[in-house]
Amino acid sequence: MKSIRTLLALLCVALAMPVSAQKFLWSADFDLNFDNREYANLSIPSQTLFGARLTPMVGMGWGKGQHALMIGADITKSFGRDTRFCENPELVLYYAYRGRQFNATAGIYPRKMLLGDYSGAIASDSVRFYDKNLDGVLLQYRGTGGFVELGVDWDGIYSVEEREKFRIFSAGEYTRQVFTCGYTLSVYHYAGRVGLAGVVDNIAVQPYVGAKFEHLLPLDRLSLTASWIQTFQRDRITGEKGVQPYGGELRLRLEKWHVGIDNRLYIGNNLMPYFAKYGGDLYAGERFYAMEGGASKCYNRTELYYDRTWWSDAVPVSLHAGISLHFTAGRVVTSQLVLLSVGIDSRRLALKRKNKAN
Repeated sequence: MKSIRTLLALLCVALAMPVSAQKFLWSADFDLNFDNREYANLSIPSQTLFGARLTPMVGMGWGKGQHALMIGADITKSFGRDTRFCENPELVLYYAYRGRQFNATAGIYPRKMLLGDYSGAIASDSVRFYDKNLDGVLLQYRGTGGFVELGVDWDGIYSVEEREKFRIFSAGEYTRQVFTCGYTLSVYHYAGRVGLAGVVDNIAVQPYVGAKFEHLLPLDRLSLTASWIQTFQRDRITGEKGVQPYGGELRLRLEKWHVGIDNRLYIGNNLMPYFAKYGGDLYAGERFYAMEGGASKCYNRTELYYDRTWWSDAVPVSLHAGISLHFTAGRVVTSQLVLLSVGIDSRRLALKRKNKAN
């Protein structure tokens, strides 16, 4: 409640400014997600996730567009679920500062603001869609050739029903000519609730290096990235020593005419050693990185996809459709994914009109 009162106070300050210094802002994002998983003979359940999301927002901008206060609602509907309206609509409420190099966001803000490419070992496809917003703060800096970001996502408050949970995350990248290096970091604190003690730490850091080679072949994209995933995990309530599962991941991407192949090869340990006890409450990554309970040392995902965005300068409409082959524990299973996204933003439309006038 305190944060809401603070943001409302800031909104009142903005409304008290001269009319010429204010701009009414609005936006609306629509997302459709179809995720069909056929995982027969694996411990990962087969299921079809099919749903849509609409996020309308309004707000006030001032200071030559540097400052903004936004409020809206994140409305999700899973198809086939017997609900009259939607599932738990979520408030979106944030202050944003956008400078030449430095950005700051505070409140409940969309996940799409992140600059880092966080691995599927940290955030799965379903988490990216169904947990679309982050609660906390986000600081970002863009410099010559790269960026760095640091944020906090407060996922649960200490209470009778909820555990205290929060994630500190960070990413950075630097590119020079065709070479890239960077990292991603996730520090997850999974604590207790009223009447239930205990803390579990789940830390993962992933440094990487890569290069782009599309200039050597008639391709729109050809890149190779090698990374190392190192985790530090400890269930403090048991008093046992922590564990440090790790592994290496190699990613190859090639694309031509919006059709591409994205291949990820992971070789290493089970990155989810406490999954049997805490499940998805502790781990937000793809279940494949549990390596079938540690029975496997290799996981490979090959996705054949079509990815395209239309009208990107005004109202971008993006479509990603792909079929993935998952190789793990001596088995091959498949999944199909279709993502449709539409974004309308008053600032983008105003910029297009200005460019036309010029």
